[in-house]
Amino acid sequence: MTNCRAIAASLALALAASMAGAQDSVPGDAARGKELYHAHGCYGCHGFNGETGARDLVATGSPIIADLATFTLFLRLRADQAPLLPSTRMPNFPVESLSDAEVSDIYAYVRRFKLDAPAVADVPTLRAILEAAQRPR
Repeated sequence: MTNCRAIAASLALALAASMAGAQDSVPGDAARGKELYHAHGCYGCHGFNGETGARDLVATGSPIIADLATFTLFLRLRADQAPLLPSTRMPNFPVESLSDAEVSDIYAYVRRFKLDAPAVADVPTLRAILEAAQRPR
């Protein structure tokens, strides 16, 4: 339980620091970050554009992607907290798995994600399915 409190406190401090001095530019190489995002299977849970999959990254207001320091801290602390065996949880990413430069590249790629999902009314097939589901049988 103490480790969980330490993680929460570290994330809160990193978030506060990022809010005090927000970065105007995002460091890293987004093109390389895209390659790494796919190579490490991030799309499996976060989708190819960050707005699909089990864990959305776009427009969530998540403090984990607020700045590079918090993002890196989250990935590094997971190395001590996440399970070693495969599970449905996010995998471990210690420095031996992703260098700081690679984390920076992935962060640059993730920060480029934009929310662009169309409204339900703009997707005829989806709209038809929802309307059919509402009709009495």
